[in-house]
Amino acid sequence: MPTRAPKRCTTGGCSGTPTPGSAKCPRCARPRPRPSASAQGYGREHEQRFRAGVLARDTVCVVCRKAPAVHADHWPLSKRELVARGLDDHDPRRGRGLCASCHSSETAKHQPGGWNRRGPEY
Repeated sequence: MPTRAPKRCTTGGCSGTPTPGSAKCPRCARPRPRPSASAQGYGREHEQRFRAGVLARDTVCVVCRKAPAVHADHWPLSKRELVARGLDDHDPRRGRGLCASCHSSETAKHQPGGWNRRGPEY
């Protein structure tokens, strides 16, 4: 009886054979370590200038106006957009204070990732 041809790894350009129960080969299935917060630009200056300044100004969430603000959110431009334009991403005037629930909702809307990631057509 003929045997089925081995499957290929689902990573683009990889010709490896996936491990049983996985769609990726062992090389592609390795988790990639996430950069630290400070490596992403959220170090001491972010804590002391941006976050402290935003939360001192906005003690209540600026979206729902009900819960206390616990997150300093870059707005109306994202941190990436500020850096790309050469603007100070640690300036508290470029942020707003949000409660945890509103911060999660806003992040999901404007920076979808994982299963919610959308292509350029959206």
